[in-house]
Amino acid sequence: MTTQLLPTGHVPDRIRPRLVLGGLGAAYLIALAAAYVLTVRTVPGRLVSDAALRGALSTRSAVSDSVQAVLDVVSVGSLAVATAAVVVIALLRLAGRAAVVSIGLLAAANVSTWLLKNYLFSRPDLGLREAAPETLNSLPSGHATAAFSAAAALVLVAPVALRRAAAVSGATVGALVAVATMSAGWHRAGDALAAFCVVGFWSVVAAWVVLRGSDQAVPGEDGWRPPGRTARIALVGVAAGTAVSVLLALPGRDSTSTPATVTALLGGVLLVVGGAFAAMLGILRAVDLAGTGR
Repeated sequence: MTTQLLPTGHVPDRIRPRLVLGGLGAAYLIALAAAYVLTVRTVPGRLVSDAALRGALSTRSAVSDSVQAVLDVVSVGSLAVATAAVVVIALLRLAGRAAVVSIGLLAAANVSTWLLKNYLFSRPDLGLREAAPETLNSLPSGHATAAFSAAAALVLVAPVALRRAAAVSGATVGALVAVATMSAGWHRAGDALAAFCVVGFWSVVAAWVVLRGSDQAVPGEDGWRPPGRTARIALVGVAAGTAVSVLLALPGRDSTSTPATVTALLGGVLLVVGGAFAAMLGILRAVDLAGTGR
């Protein structure tokens, strides 16, 4: 019997998707830690976040009805409806394992957000006069987590033909809910970004569980692909929002004027929208690797 030796540096096809998933999961955790440290534990981050919150509060009366309508949709009942829809789609496609894993994704993301917000992440008093109570932690956003986790679960069980459309729609809804919480004065941009990272991490875990239950590698899905148009738009949104935030951080404490707060709000919205699509692209990549649509 002869033993076939693999070329040096060659990674078996069954291992490569798992390595990519491991990298994606680590990236989400690093991004979550960065969002918390930069927007909660540093003075410039707190100043910019507070400026964006003041901008949201100053424009709240003009969009109050629309904001409330969006936020009313996100509730325990709507999450239950989303769960039922995910289960029905999975059962119609005879994807029982994906259905169970998607429910686990929904539960894990929302429970971990609650635990992080109430027990792990603290918001120290840095001696700043902020629009919201200085020590009242709001990171990660529960509303953004609920909406984004439902979208991720839908992407997990959707067939390949509809997966991209589900991802774009889900990222749009997640970003819309996150911006609505900002306009209502409930959350800051960093809270939404952290929520997207939490959902992204658990989506990678879900994809890894599904892939682990498969006997075969996913052909043609483990190589690097150049970023498409949606990826470029997401990166532009993140870059633009970051640039605005950095420019606002430079003047230091002079960020309470109306032009500065409105500009900060615009930067926060760009960060949220770009972050939602960037996080969803990672989720889409993970689901592609798991091959749940086949």
